[in-house]
Parts: sequence; structure tokens; C-alpha cells
Amino acid sequence: MLGINYSTFLVSTTCILLHSLHSAQATLPKIGTWEKNYKSYWVGLNGAYTKTARKWEEAAFLRDFRSHVEDILLPPEQFAIYEMRSEFLGLMGLVIDTPASLDAEEEISEAVHALSRRWTSFYMPCLFMLKEDEGGINEHTDTSESQSSTRKRSFRTQFRRDNRGVDGKDKNIERRDNAPHELVSLSTPPGVSADQMRGIFWQWKNPGDGVTVYVMDTGCDSRHPEFKNTKFQDWIFPGPKTLEEPRDDSDLPESNDYHGTPVTAKIVGEKTGVAHNATVVVANIIAGNSRQGFGHDLYKAHDCLLKIYDHVKRNNPNGHAKCVINISYGWIPLDHLRSINVKWASAIELHSRYIFNELVKLGCYFAIASGNSGEEITSDLLFAHDADPKLMGNMVVVGGHDFELRNVYDYGDIVRISVEARNLIMARGYPMAITPKYDEGWDSSNTWRVGHGTSFASPVVAGLLATFLSYGLGDPVRLLYTFAKKSPYPSQAKIAFNGIYADQWPKSLRPQGYTRNPRKH
Repeated sequence: MLGINYSTFLVSTTCILLHSLHSAQATLPKIGTWEKNYKSYWVGLNGAYTKTARKWEEAAFLRDFRSHVEDILLPPEQFAIYEMRSEFLGLMGLVIDTPASLDAEEEISEAVHALSRRWTSFYMPCLFMLKEDEGGINEHTDTSESQSSTRKRSFRTQFRRDNRGVDGKDKNIERRDNAPHELVSLSTPPGVSADQMRGIFWQWKNPGDGVTVYVMDTGCDSRHPEFKNTKFQDWIFPGPKTLEEPRDDSDLPESNDYHGTPVTAKIVGEKTGVAHNATVVVANIIAGNSRQGFGHDLYKAHDCLLKIYDHVKRNNPNGHAKCVINISYGWIPLDHLRSINVKWASAIELHSRYIFNELVKLGCYFAIASGNSGEEITSDLLFAHDADPKLMGNMVVVGGHDFELRNVYDYGDIVRISVEARNLIMARGYPMAITPKYDEGWDSSNTWRVGHGTSFASPVVAGLLATFLSYGLGDPVRLLYTFAKKSPYPSQAKIAFNGIYADQWPKSLRPQGYTRNPRKH
């Protein structure tokens, strides 16, 4: 998970989201140089109301808002207010650009207060909550006990021995030789040692077929040989519409890691990926109108999710989608926000909860990196706790362990699954200005690098969810936890396992005397 630089926050007493986002310089800008000389303010709006607001009402609100702030807008003024908007959810927020030399907090606050008295429904109150009967896992993935007789067959019942081919191998699986050790570990059944795996990664055939995976990250260098057969459907960029090219962006000027390339490869890569038949949509959270820094990461994360929502909705007009969203990029650090302003942190948490719940209604599942600090997770995603089972049923917070299965990263009650996350072989990304020369073999430093962190554990789980979805066997999160292996260390998250047991291998490769006993997981 990537780190984020902090800046300053501001909140109004009406508890809408009003967020000060700063640039580095503080001189009056010339037209066309706003990206170097700006200060911005983020106003979050009540999506539950704005998506049903009439067009004339929204237009009147925007005119009224602009009239209150037009004297402090960054030139050219017609481009100084960005509307965070969803085609289907409506207007969700406004980002107002002002000159960096101007302290506009008081003016923005006064405008917000004046408008909130007239346009009450447009703003998100602190106690805004979804109704208990809205959205969530229970609508489309959970099945009551009374319906147990009509449940879809599990992997164990669907893949019976009548699917066995030559030498007793299950026809639904295939082998990948000389696989990275983290993939071999992912397909290691309970009771089987690493030596008995013989360096083979056993995978389900056509993993991820028919499933779309959205990768919220720094982009992707699609030139890498890992993606020679990848189905890239689209690219999403937050912020105002700009002429952006598909690429991977370094998250920091001094970094050359190009984070999004290996993250995407862990999902669909030819050699390092789990679900290489899945379709990919890259959501570049770093790109978008040249803005960087903590504050802009906040609004761009929300804007990215809104654009993902619209993409899912447009491509699945007749029902629920087969969709997985991977978020390896650092999410909103609510602990830090609460130390500055509790009301503001509460408002942004509710704003996040609303967007996530709307995506859940479409059938989307989430794989989210827990973080690399080695600390207990308390509130980075407070709404993801078991206290909100509708959302948690579609969300997996992924931890990481080392080769010996010891937890080395963030932990806590919401981290219920762990993937190997140390000394991983990863695809190397490059800036578009460089034409890389890729070499064959795992030892090529031009093609691969070694990395660590839950950023690269989360996409493995995203790939597993996509694989389970592609087989149409019900709730993929439930399957993930059902197959997961118990950690040998007390109080640690379960170890991810793809559900292929040794008695599904060819008889010639099975460990001598192997007997499956799933109850020991």
C-alpha cells in the first residue's frame, strides 16, 4: 500500500465535506499555469438526494454556488469548479480552485453556510445514513437457511470424480510449471509440503473468464510481456476530462516503482497472474489534471469510484455485474483526519460508505490492501467492519505473510485473509518515454523486480474472486473463506487457498497416502 503526504483540512459547522487542498507555490498565477499555483476546496454533496434532483434545481444550485465564490476563483474562472458527477448517481461533489496566494477558507465557508440554508437537501449531514433495507450483500449474494436446498453446487459437489480425465486429473484444472513461489503457495492444499508441489501452480481453467476487474492504482505499463494476451477494456482517469494516455505513473518523483504495473500483473499477468482470462479496466488514481498530494488523492479516489460506477452500470444495463475492484493504493487515513476534525472525518467516511454501497448494489466485490505498517487496523475503513455486514460481505481486506506463513503486515479483526507478500517476483513498469528491452527468464532485471507489501497481496485475492465469479458458483467471498487454510500461528488471518486439492491432481503427482480432509482448515 502506498504512503500519502498529509496537508491541511477545514470543515464547516454544517458538516459538509469542505477540504483544503494545497499546491506547492504561492504566487498569483498566469492563465494556463494553474496546476503550479492553486489552492482547492472540496465540497461533498448528498448523493442520495442529488441523484433524484431535477435538472433545473441542480442548475440553479450550481449558479447560486458560483455566484458566491466567483470573486475568488482561479483564472480562467469557467474551469475553476470541477463537478464530481456520476451519470447515474448525480452530482456528488465540487472542487473549487483558487489562487495559492489567496486564503479563501473564510469566503468558501461563508458561501457554504449561506447556501446550506437554502439548499439543505444538497448537503450531506453528519448523521446521513442509508436505510437499513438498502443495498448490500443480502440482496444478491446471501442465501437464507430456508433456501439451502436450492443453493448452487459448491466446488466440491460440482467437480466430482466424473470430471476426472487421464491419470485421474480433474478436467477443470491445469498446471503452470516454474511458477513463482507465491503462486505455488496459493495452490498448496492443506497437508501438502512445498517440496511436494514440485514448483507447480495448479489453477482453474480459464480463470476470470467473463469477469471485469477494475484496478484502482497508478496505471499500468501495458507494453510488458505479462499483458501480451490481456483484455484491456478501458482506462479511467479522475478529475476533469483531459487528453490522458494509457500508462503507469510513478506515485512520487523520486520513485521508479510504477506500482500499478505489478499490481495489474498479479491479477491477469501471463506468469504472475491468478486470473489471466479476466477483462481489465485500469483506473489511474494518480493521473488527472496534474494534481498530486494527500488532499487530491482523497477527492480523486472518490471521483475514480464514481467513474467506475458509471462504467459498470453502462456495461451491465440488464442486471448485476461480474465485477471485482482492487484497491492497493492507500485509502483514506481516518485516524489522521479525526485528529484534525472529527466531524469532517465522519462526513467523509459516510460519503465513502455511500459510494461503496452503491457499487455493492451493482454486484461489485472489493479486494483492499490492509497496509504495511505492521499495526492493528482500526479505522482506515471503519465502515468495512462487521458492524456493516451488507458491505463487509462484498469486501475483503487482505493482509500479508512471509514464506514461513508469519504475519508481517497490518492485522486486526477485519483482516480475515492473508497472502504471501515478501520477496515477490513482480513485473517492472517503465515511463512511456523509455522503450524497454524485455529479456526472457526470471533473472532479467529489465523485466522483473522483487517487491514486498500487501499492495501485491490484494490483487491475488482479486484474481481469486474473479476466478470464483467466472465459475458462477455463488458468493465468491464465502468461497474464499471456505477454502482458506488455518494459519499455524495463533490469532493470525487464514491463508488464502484456491481450492484445488491434491486428489484432483494426476495420480502420478499426488503425495503418497494423501487424503483430503477439508474440515481441518
